[in-house]
Amino acid sequence: MKDLFTATWQTMPPQTATWQTPWLLAIGSLTQRLQQVCHHEFKVQVLKHEFISAPIFMSEDLVMPPQARVLQREVLLCDGDKPLVFACSLLPEAALHGRYQELRTLGSRPLGHWIFSEPVLKRQTMLFADLPSSLDLFQNLPTPTVSSLLGRKTLFIGAAHPFLVSEFFLPNLQARSGGQDGA
Repeated sequence: MKDLFTATWQTMPPQTATWQTPWLLAIGSLTQRLQQVCHHEFKVQVLKHEFISAPIFMSEDLVMPPQARVLQREVLLCDGDKPLVFACSLLPEAALHGRYQELRTLGSRPLGHWIFSEPVLKRQTMLFADLPSSLDLFQNLPTPTVSSLLGRKTLFIGAAHPFLVSEFFLPNLQARSGGQDGA
């Protein structure tokens, strides 16, 4: 998870991006865009959904004290059984009250649908990286078939504390992107 907070992240997509570029730059709900290219039923496979004590390195970005609790959610966004995107979200517990309470028990419902139906949440920053697939961040993924994964991380503001959502585009998505612009 520390890899989400390193200097590796840049304001422009990496030069190594090819078919991923339209996906990296897409605005709006990634979930909706994925549903448009799915050949089978769109599914969310939950890999991790647990509260952890926030390490110091994430405190500044999420505007919270070190060791405060944060919901770490890791999922695969799938076309049937084929994973297309790996997503890791960090949601400070202090923000998960009132209208955000249901995020505590989101289960296999997509976070993206929820975020983009919530008018007060706005994208503040979006950064991009090409990270080695051997990093601990990707330990819950099925065995990677590529040496690196391109992704983006977005900081959403409007709740009591920002939400950090990161998305990494998996090789299965390339086959569904042929001729598409990621939209």
